[in-house]
Amino acid sequence: MEHRIFFLMLGVIVTFCDVTSEETFRLKIGIVGTWTPVFDELLRTIGLSHPWRIYNITTAKPKSQYDKMLKVKDFLTDNQIDVILGPYDDATGIVADKLRVPYICTTGSKRNLNYTFQILPPLEDFSQAIFDMTKSYQWDKVSLFYDDLRGVYIMEQLLTNHDMMVKSWHVKGGSDIKAVEKQVRDHLVRMRQAFVQKSIIFCSKEHTEIILDQARSLAMLSQPSEWFFYDPGDQLVPVFKNFPDVFVNFTVFGLMEFDSRNEIASVDDSRRLNISLAADSLRLLNATLPKAVEVQRNEAAFTIAEELRKIRIPGYTGDIEFGPNGRRYNYTIKLSEIEGLDSLQGQDISSTSVGVWRSHSNSLEDKIHFEEVKRLNRNYSFPLKGRTVSVVMILEKPFTMQKRDYMQRLGNDRFEGFAVDLITEVAKMLDFNFEIYLVHDGKFGTKKENGEWNGMIGELLAGNATMLVAPLSINSQREEAVDFTKPFMTRYISVLMRVPKSEQSYFEFLNPLHHNVWYCTFGAFMMVSVILYFLERFGIRQNKDYPTISLRESFWFVFGSLLQGNTDSSPSTLPGRILTSAWWFFALILISSYTANLAAFLTVKKINTPIKSVTDLASQTKIKYGTVKSSGIMFFFKNTNIEHFAKMWAQMSEVDPSSMVDSTDEGFKKVKDGNYAFFWDTTVNKYKTIEDCQFMEIGPHFDPKGFGIGVPPGAIYREDLSMAILKLSDTGMLHQLENKWWPSRSCPDLSKPSADETSELSIDSVAGVFFILLGGIALAGIVCGFEHFAKVVKKAAKTNKVVNILHTLVLVNRLLHQNSADFIFYVE
Repeated sequence: MEHRIFFLMLGVIVTFCDVTSEETFRLKIGIVGTWTPVFDELLRTIGLSHPWRIYNITTAKPKSQYDKMLKVKDFLTDNQIDVILGPYDDATGIVADKLRVPYICTTGSKRNLNYTFQILPPLEDFSQAIFDMTKSYQWDKVSLFYDDLRGVYIMEQLLTNHDMMVKSWHVKGGSDIKAVEKQVRDHLVRMRQAFVQKSIIFCSKEHTEIILDQARSLAMLSQPSEWFFYDPGDQLVPVFKNFPDVFVNFTVFGLMEFDSRNEIASVDDSRRLNISLAADSLRLLNATLPKAVEVQRNEAAFTIAEELRKIRIPGYTGDIEFGPNGRRYNYTIKLSEIEGLDSLQGQDISSTSVGVWRSHSNSLEDKIHFEEVKRLNRNYSFPLKGRTVSVVMILEKPFTMQKRDYMQRLGNDRFEGFAVDLITEVAKMLDFNFEIYLVHDGKFGTKKENGEWNGMIGELLAGNATMLVAPLSINSQREEAVDFTKPFMTRYISVLMRVPKSEQSYFEFLNPLHHNVWYCTFGAFMMVSVILYFLERFGIRQNKDYPTISLRESFWFVFGSLLQGNTDSSPSTLPGRILTSAWWFFALILISSYTANLAAFLTVKKINTPIKSVTDLASQTKIKYGTVKSSGIMFFFKNTNIEHFAKMWAQMSEVDPSSMVDSTDEGFKKVKDGNYAFFWDTTVNKYKTIEDCQFMEIGPHFDPKGFGIGVPPGAIYREDLSMAILKLSDTGMLHQLENKWWPSRSCPDLSKPSADETSELSIDSVAGVFFILLGGIALAGIVCGFEHFAKVVKKAAKTNKVVNILHTLVLVNRLLHQNSADFIFYVE
């Protein structure tokens, strides 16, 4: 009821108000809000074709919207305002519509009022332009950053394209800049994880600058990323000037050409749009004044409104024309691409017009399309060039180590190792700087039950690091989370164990010969000694002057011959000498073999390795074995289908879970304590064996995988890093770094044959010596028997001769006792 009374009073006032005057026509302009200084300055600069007077429309602390409208009505009628200029105010717009006073507003309005004319195009048109652009470029993914309700309207418009996925990110403002920056960084990280490379920014200048700054720190301001900005009047020019080195598609939607300057808007701040809109308002007034001065004073406002409906003039914000509902139409939204130039060359950023969006009618049913769209062909530039990036590493010898005096050093100088040298060479090649920091939880990176990642991979996904350089093997699970470059090294899995303690024995000198050989040698000694005694006793001595060898001397002679010593007696019979020659040959071979084998036993450390290969671990339970929990090697054992590895996983995970360790340092400690085998990368195990001779590596190596530099998912600089690694490999630099950090091992090489592998001489190896000795014994016996037989024969022959002589003497004696004739006859 109050509203009806109010509008009835307005009608009566309009009907009976006498606005005629005898005075010269003077245009009365009401200014809304704080825009009075802007219009006052412009009126002094460009002026109007007829006299004017400015009234600042003020309402002193209204109690309600109705109270405010009453106060505005009183102000407009009391001062006989002809036209209202400035930002849109709802109470002023309603009253002006009822009083039929034209209201040229410089901001948007959601109401359709007959006497409100909007110079700034409505948000719906900008939304439609953005929507048409996404369809024209056939995007399938897009991100929208917004910080007020206008962004919600844009999002709803984009969601009508069912062929495109829309990711929206609400930037919540606040006085805590750090909190806003963290919020924006989290949005960008999630956007990168979703592999969205097209982004629309519908935020204030302050939030836009924060978004770009965080995007640059994440290396997202380079191709193929594209960024689109809602900026109707160059409000973002100061922001873009803080990024002169970007080489990415920055496209701006605006009413004016990017960074446009004219005689009334040469300022380099957010007032440029306001000044241009205010100047266009005055241009409209100038175009309508000739008709307004021809009518009666009380009809001037109505005449201005009617002329505004028919007018079409060029303005600072483009062609200006209004539809029946007072909204601007048949205008263009310009698409300008920002060209980032190197600030070191003294050049400022510039832009190129790549297209326009034309509104041919105020009706949304009319076709709206793009014209003259051209995209810039940009030369790609490495996005990290000249920047300082964060590199996350983990302490793992020899990849990343802290120097002994690292507490007295600062920055990257605290660290050394293969990974440090590698990233240094890559940074030199690609011209960027880096800061190393260690992962906080000391883990490589494992996916937790809630789907999040810890360790270095978690640092990448959280946006804390630009890249990771570490001995992190590339597997399918990690590849799904982050991206990796070409491998800079190939690693295998091997077993690290403690070198077994050598066996010490006081009777080591007996080891070169098998105990059976020693027994046979002693038996041969006893047998030869006894046989030699009998041969000397029954044999024919060649020299009667030689003393006869007794049994005791026979034992001493044989023993002395074995030890290459001299004795007082020696064999004088031929059988004895033959037996002695055989014994000497036996002793020569036996002693030579013993001496040669003894040298190996005494000069080479005897190592008894209980495990010869990886598969030996699976067939025993005495030595425990394990690896680092939640590591890539653990997942290999967990997922493998190879029988003996699956058996080992069951042993590690179910039978003896305590064999798994939390870190490599804990694994190395357990190995050093003994009776434990540690599965880990060959690169680390090899360095450990070089560093400490108490460790040894057991093969064969298995499960080859590559080490690569990790980057966030979708990071476009991955290919640059891969190319740098390939160049380092081609030039031999990677090989030089490997030789530097994995030098030759100074410890004994346990892979070569050891004393444990030097076999004892078995009885089969020296059986021939015993055969020769037996042959000598047999030959000596035969010769001895032959001599004895000859001696007997000789003795028998000698005995027969003596008998014949005696018989002859007897006959002679008989004959002497007979006559001489018989004697002569006998002799004859």
